[in-house]
Amino acid sequence: MAIPSLAMRPSAYADSKVYSVLPNNGDGDFQFNRDSSATLINSKGLIQTVGYFGNEEVTNGDFATDSDWNKNPNWTISGGTANCDGTSNADINQGLSLFTPVLGKTYKVSIEITSISQGGIRVSVGGSATSYYTSTGIYTSYLTTISTDRVRMQPQNSAIGSVDNVSVQEVTGDQPRLNYDISNGVVQSCPSLLLEPASTNLIPYSSDFTQSNWLNIGSPTITPNYGISPDGNLNSARVQFASSSNSLYDAISHSIGNTASIYVKGTSGETIQFGAGVNVGVGQLFTLNGKWQRIEFQSTGTSVFCIGTYQSATARNIEVFGAQLEALSYATSYIPTNGISQTRAAETCFGAGTASTFNSTEGVLYAEIAALANVSGAREITISDGSTSNRVMITYPDANNIRVNYRVGASNIFDQQYPTTLTNFNKIAIKWKLNDFSFYVNGIAIASSSSGSVMSANTLNTLNFDNATGVEDFYGKAKCVAVFKEALSDTELACLTSTNNREIFLNYYYRMQYVGANTEALSCAEQTFNI
Repeated sequence: MAIPSLAMRPSAYADSKVYSVLPNNGDGDFQFNRDSSATLINSKGLIQTVGYFGNEEVTNGDFATDSDWNKNPNWTISGGTANCDGTSNADINQGLSLFTPVLGKTYKVSIEITSISQGGIRVSVGGSATSYYTSTGIYTSYLTTISTDRVRMQPQNSAIGSVDNVSVQEVTGDQPRLNYDISNGVVQSCPSLLLEPASTNLIPYSSDFTQSNWLNIGSPTITPNYGISPDGNLNSARVQFASSSNSLYDAISHSIGNTASIYVKGTSGETIQFGAGVNVGVGQLFTLNGKWQRIEFQSTGTSVFCIGTYQSATARNIEVFGAQLEALSYATSYIPTNGISQTRAAETCFGAGTASTFNSTEGVLYAEIAALANVSGAREITISDGSTSNRVMITYPDANNIRVNYRVGASNIFDQQYPTTLTNFNKIAIKWKLNDFSFYVNGIAIASSSSGSVMSANTLNTLNFDNATGVEDFYGKAKCVAVFKEALSDTELACLTSTNNREIFLNYYYRMQYVGANTEALSCAEQTFNI
């Protein structure tokens, strides 16, 4: 089989870049943008926050010297830690001359609690605070400022303890996400490039269920920082419901059709009720499997986000983490909050290739992709001249179909659709050549044509995850996008798109790009193509 002229397989990235394997001179690399941090599922199956960070803003965060911090009488600095003695709940802080937080910026905040025997300690930056930490450990939060107030460490309940390694860094975003799917509790071996629209988590405290926005019926017992959560930290909350019809809820205004989600863990076979709507107790029953699972519910009302037991149920003892309520009809990746709603910015991926990368008169565009949800609205991948008049396209035009299109001078030369489940990964190819067009999905020839004109040479010059003009962005998951400069045979197209494909379509040249460069990507290529 021919070697692709461009091949992107999620493997390597840098700030604002998604690297392609081919060509190896940088012409095939994509520009990437997301003006915020975001989360992914890493190769260990844990939630991980990504985004590039600015310089360290805290001075003497390791407390190597007794300086740079404004200490109230209940605080001392000695032995490489800051220590509070329990005599009051006054804070220790840094002056604005050292660091003035910027209003509306998001900061990554880390702190190590080296000892604590009473109360709790939290960090605040710009008026936004972490939860109170009541156990030893290293804690990381992401705070968006609501003022320009200084960095503070604040005790609670006459805390007695010591802290070290306080860190504050601005989140600048723009790091692409190589996300690992989890199927039946097993982390899949190969990642996909995850691209999502903008979304806001409306829940102000997504994982601190002791805050005042969380109300209850039946007085369930809430224990913060109880267990290891899906992000691998000691920050899940234990909720003990004493009897039937007990609830933990947030009376938050939202719209019908918004999507509620939460991570929950309970005894295998235990059933709880979860939902969002008009009244406490609305929702549906979910059976837990003894492991962490994310459950979702599309809101039927506008008033509450609720989890709890149900009528005639006995007591329930569960762990919860990551409550999320979004103004979308489906759940997206987790957006942590800690005091106010948080927004993950929309992602764009574009600008791969040059005129020499593509063959406008014949070739193949291939993609292995999955939709985020079966929803309306076009999501497109295109090779074009920068306009919608001349382009090759693979798209999800609606909730049910895959569409391919070869367009010359604003006229559709080859335009076909195929109904399938878009949330599954599908291997899709469109071939173009004078009087020779084909459309394949998962090894099956969907449509062909023996009549049609092609573009002039050197017309196509860029590959984008959008409609060619920066709209109708592709939101979904991409395991591979490749372009061939020659029209492949039907046998090759069937092989290329087969769900049981074990051919080495990237050949030995593909492997050589990875040797000594990225062992994770090499392993993925070997598993996928039998290299």
